[in-house]
Amino acid sequence: MANPLRRAPFHPAPRAPGTHVAVALGGGFGTLARYALDRAIPTTAGHFPTATLLINLGGSLLIGLLLPLALAQTDRRPLLRPFAITGVLGGWTTYSALATDAATLFKAGHVALAFGDLGATVVGGLALVAAGFFLSPAHTYVRYRRGSER
Repeated sequence: MANPLRRAPFHPAPRAPGTHVAVALGGGFGTLARYALDRAIPTTAGHFPTATLLINLGGSLLIGLLLPLALAQTDRRPLLRPFAITGVLGGWTTYSALATDAATLFKAGHVALAFGDLGATVVGGLALVAAGFFLSPAHTYVRYRRGSER
Protein backbone atom coordinates (compact mmCIF):
# COMPACT_ATOMS: atom_id res chain seq x y z
CA MET A 1 0.00 0.00 0.00
CA ALA A 2 1.34 3.42 -0.97
CA ASN A 3 2.15 5.85 1.79
CA PRO A 4 -0.36 8.74 1.47
CA LEU A 5 2.12 11.15 3.08
CA ARG A 6 4.86 10.43 0.55
CA ARG A 7 4.11 13.57 -1.47
CA ALA A 8 3.44 15.76 1.55
CA PRO A 9 6.91 17.32 1.83
CA PHE A 10 6.73 18.59 -1.74
CA HIS A 11 3.06 19.25 -2.43
CA PRO A 12 0.56 20.28 0.23
CA ALA A 13 -2.78 18.57 -0.09
CA PRO A 14 -4.93 20.52 -2.55
CA ARG A 15 -7.58 20.86 0.12
CA ALA A 16 -5.23 21.86 2.92
CA PRO A 17 -6.76 24.76 4.81
CA GLY A 18 -5.58 28.02 3.35
CA THR A 19 -3.89 26.65 0.21
CA HIS A 20 -6.32 28.26 -2.21
CA VAL A 21 -6.23 31.53 -0.27
CA ALA A 22 -2.41 31.50 -0.24
CA VAL A 23 -2.27 30.97 -4.01
CA ALA A 24 -4.87 33.69 -4.65
CA LEU A 25 -3.17 36.24 -2.40
CA GLY A 26 0.26 35.49 -3.80
CA GLY A 27 -1.07 35.62 -7.34
CA GLY A 28 -2.61 39.02 -6.66
CA PHE A 29 0.69 40.41 -5.38
CA GLY A 30 2.68 38.93 -8.28
CA THR A 31 0.24 40.17 -10.90
CA LEU A 32 0.15 43.70 -9.47
CA ALA A 33 3.96 43.82 -9.37
CA ARG A 34 4.14 42.60 -12.99
CA TYR A 35 1.59 45.21 -14.05
CA ALA A 36 3.59 47.96 -12.33
CA LEU A 37 6.86 46.97 -14.03
CA ASP A 38 5.12 46.58 -17.38
CA ARG A 39 3.79 50.14 -17.06
CA ALA A 40 7.19 51.46 -15.91
CA ILE A 41 8.91 49.99 -19.00
CA PRO A 42 6.33 50.34 -21.79
CA THR A 43 6.87 48.56 -25.10
CA THR A 44 6.32 50.60 -28.23
CA ALA A 45 4.62 48.77 -31.10
CA GLY A 46 7.17 46.94 -33.23
CA HIS A 47 9.88 47.06 -30.58
CA PHE A 48 11.32 44.34 -28.39
CA PRO A 49 9.15 43.64 -25.30
CA THR A 50 11.89 44.27 -22.73
CA ALA A 51 9.61 44.36 -19.68
CA THR A 52 8.05 40.98 -20.43
CA LEU A 53 11.47 39.43 -20.99
CA LEU A 54 12.81 40.87 -17.72
CA ILE A 55 9.73 39.69 -15.86
CA ASN A 56 9.90 36.13 -17.19
CA LEU A 57 13.67 35.75 -16.83
CA GLY A 58 13.70 37.30 -13.36
CA GLY A 59 10.82 35.06 -12.33
CA SER A 60 12.61 32.00 -13.68
CA LEU A 61 15.73 32.78 -11.65
CA LEU A 62 13.67 33.42 -8.52
CA ILE A 63 11.75 30.17 -8.97
CA GLY A 64 15.04 28.30 -9.26
CA LEU A 65 16.47 30.00 -6.16
CA LEU A 66 13.35 29.90 -3.98
CA LEU A 67 11.77 26.54 -4.84
CA PRO A 68 14.40 24.49 -2.97
CA LEU A 69 14.03 26.83 0.02
CA ALA A 70 10.24 26.48 -0.03
CA LEU A 71 10.51 22.70 -0.35
CA ALA A 72 12.91 22.57 2.59
CA GLN A 73 10.36 24.49 4.69
CA THR A 74 7.25 22.51 3.69
CA ASP A 75 6.96 20.59 6.97
CA ARG A 76 6.97 23.80 9.05
CA ARG A 77 5.43 26.22 6.51
CA PRO A 78 3.12 24.23 4.21
CA LEU A 79 1.67 27.36 2.60
CA LEU A 80 5.02 28.92 1.67
CA ARG A 81 5.30 27.15 -1.68
CA PRO A 82 1.68 27.77 -2.76
CA PHE A 83 1.96 31.44 -1.75
CA ALA A 84 5.47 32.32 -2.97
CA ILE A 85 6.08 30.00 -5.92
CA THR A 86 2.65 29.21 -7.36
CA GLY A 87 1.06 32.49 -6.29
CA VAL A 88 3.56 35.36 -6.32
CA LEU A 89 5.95 34.05 -8.97
CA GLY A 90 3.16 32.43 -10.99
CA GLY A 91 1.41 35.81 -11.07
CA TRP A 92 4.68 37.60 -11.80
CA THR A 93 5.70 35.49 -14.81
CA THR A 94 3.51 35.65 -17.88
CA TYR A 95 3.22 33.19 -20.72
CA SER A 96 0.19 35.00 -22.12
CA ALA A 97 2.09 38.27 -22.57
CA LEU A 98 4.98 36.37 -24.19
CA ALA A 99 2.59 34.75 -26.67
CA THR A 100 0.76 38.03 -27.34
CA ASP A 101 4.00 39.97 -27.80
CA ALA A 102 5.38 37.36 -30.21
CA ALA A 103 2.13 37.20 -32.21
CA THR A 104 2.02 40.99 -32.44
CA LEU A 105 5.63 41.13 -33.64
CA PHE A 106 4.97 38.39 -36.21
CA LYS A 107 1.87 40.17 -37.48
CA ALA A 108 3.81 43.42 -37.83
CA GLY A 109 6.50 41.64 -39.87
CA HIS A 110 9.16 41.69 -37.13
CA VAL A 111 9.91 37.97 -37.42
CA ALA A 112 13.47 38.19 -36.06
CA LEU A 113 12.32 40.11 -32.98
CA ALA A 114 9.50 37.62 -32.36
CA PHE A 115 11.81 34.61 -32.60
CA GLY A 116 14.41 36.44 -30.50
CA ASP A 117 11.86 37.09 -27.78
CA LEU A 118 10.57 33.52 -27.81
CA GLY A 119 14.06 32.02 -27.83
CA ALA A 120 15.48 34.32 -25.17
CA THR A 121 12.52 33.70 -22.87
CA VAL A 122 12.34 29.91 -23.24
CA VAL A 123 16.07 29.12 -23.35
CA GLY A 124 16.99 31.87 -20.89
CA GLY A 125 14.17 30.87 -18.54
CA LEU A 126 15.22 27.22 -18.47
CA ALA A 127 18.86 28.16 -17.95
CA LEU A 128 18.01 30.58 -15.13
CA VAL A 129 15.71 28.12 -13.32
CA ALA A 130 18.52 25.54 -13.43
CA ALA A 131 21.16 28.06 -12.35
CA GLY A 132 18.98 29.33 -9.53
CA PHE A 133 18.27 25.80 -8.35
CA PHE A 134 21.93 24.87 -8.20
CA LEU A 135 22.90 28.19 -6.59
CA SER A 136 20.20 27.90 -3.96
CA PRO A 137 21.62 27.00 -0.55
CA ALA A 138 18.75 24.53 -0.03
CA HIS A 139 19.20 22.48 -3.22
CA THR A 140 21.29 19.79 -1.49
CA TYR A 141 18.55 19.41 1.14
CA VAL A 142 15.95 18.82 -1.57
CA ARG A 143 18.14 16.23 -3.32
CA TYR A 144 18.68 14.47 0.01
CA ARG A 145 14.96 14.50 0.88
CA ARG A 146 13.86 13.21 -2.51
CA GLY A 147 16.45 10.45 -2.43
CA SER A 148 15.40 9.34 1.05
CA GLU A 149 11.77 8.88 0.00
CA ARG A 150 12.38 6.29 -2.68
